Amino acid sequence: MPLLATRTALRHNASKGTLQMTGTPILFGDGVIDVHIANGVARITIGTTTGQQDAKPTPSGMLVVPVMQLPVFARVMAEVTRQVEQRAKEAAAQAQAKAAGNADGGAGAGDQVAGAFRFNG
Repeated sequence: MPLLATRTALRHNASKGTLQMTGTPILFGDGVIDVHIANGVARITIGTTTGQQDAKPTPSGMLVVPVMQLPVFARVMAEVTRQVEQRAKEAAAQAQAKAAGNADGGAGAGDQVAGAFRFNG
């Protein structure tokens, strides 16, 4: 069973007799299982592992991206990765400065979760 959550619940559309998703699907994956490209569309199957030594990844969802948009998608993911690495280095430097007693105290946003940030590409 894929791990899939939504920000809101499913809503029954009585006039059509169908269920409609009222929120954005949220997929969790800690790896890529497969990439299949056909008819101008890249289908990227993401999956999760259980943490066991020889566990096979279990598919948790599929990203479907037009091939023409794949370079843009890849650039955004590369930029997010670069920003995560930069923030990790900054956090390590701040921790090192605090350990040395040189912290300038309170250099973060007051209501932001420590280590969290948003990228809008």
